[in-house]
Amino acid sequence: MGHQEGYSKGYEDGSKQAEEEKTDHSHGWELAEKAGYEKGLKIGRYEGGDAIIDEQLSETHVLPDTSVAQVIASGIAALGERIIHLLTAEQVAGRLLEALEQRKPLSVVRLGDGELLTLAQESVLPTEQIRQEGGFLEYAGVKVPDIAARDRLLAAVKRADIVGIPKLRQPNYQRLATDVFQSYGIDFRSKVLTDSLVNYRLYQDGHLSRLMKGRKVLVVGNLAQPLAEVLAESGVAVAGAVAQVQGIHDVDRVMGEIRGQNFDLALVSAGIAAVILADAIAAEMGKAALDFGHMANAIIKGEAPLQA
Repeated sequence: MGHQEGYSKGYEDGSKQAEEEKTDHSHGWELAEKAGYEKGLKIGRYEGGDAIIDEQLSETHVLPDTSVAQVIASGIAALGERIIHLLTAEQVAGRLLEALEQRKPLSVVRLGDGELLTLAQESVLPTEQIRQEGGFLEYAGVKVPDIAARDRLLAAVKRADIVGIPKLRQPNYQRLATDVFQSYGIDFRSKVLTDSLVNYRLYQDGHLSRLMKGRKVLVVGNLAQPLAEVLAESGVAVAGAVAQVQGIHDVDRVMGEIRGQNFDLALVSAGIAAVILADAIAAEMGKAALDFGHMANAIIKGEAPLQA
């Protein structure tokens, strides 16, 4: 018994010491990783801010009492004429309401990284780069290279009434939108633009319920059925639910189903295909259509309860 107790005690002490050493080792790695991150962040901030200012100043000039933010603010003020106005959620809602009341077609589509990478194929970015940065595209129904999908999406964007673009100047968002528009000769100033998050803004600002009130609403997308149920429980007159949209190349079949529906407003949550569907619903059927995106998920999960 004494031997067993001694063995157990020794084993426990050894295990405890090993665990402590392991913890110390892991802690050391965490500290090193944090230090590396902070160093990289510091270098990145300099290269993306003060380094640019240093390059613009002559060798005998310094700007010691002005921050990067102040320099940028002054630059933006000087470029005021080049700033492009995006419609607010209230303005988009106003145009949708007008279209609904006058029974006129109106499409509101949105461009995110998936749509922009699809459009960038063999025009802005090389195929291999799109494969690397858009690994999710095949899940969204676009197997790169897919020029047919690109061209069909491009036609929809050009024809759509209101196009949401990313406001953030990140590589595959607003910066890529700029390159894509320029590549295809789409004029930022002649196109009616809004924030690509307008689907959320319409809900947050209380416009969504107003748009649906007293109107027949069609929901389209893989989550159409559960979304229809939640909307109906909230008093929305759901005209129908067209489910299962298997990517861009399934658009024609889906439109065949949509044409058999009687509705006033279509909420389309179908990934990249939503842009083409919303445009087609407006252009071919004379209806109002909103690229609804993941707003559908938020409503179904109860994260965005409908407002009265």
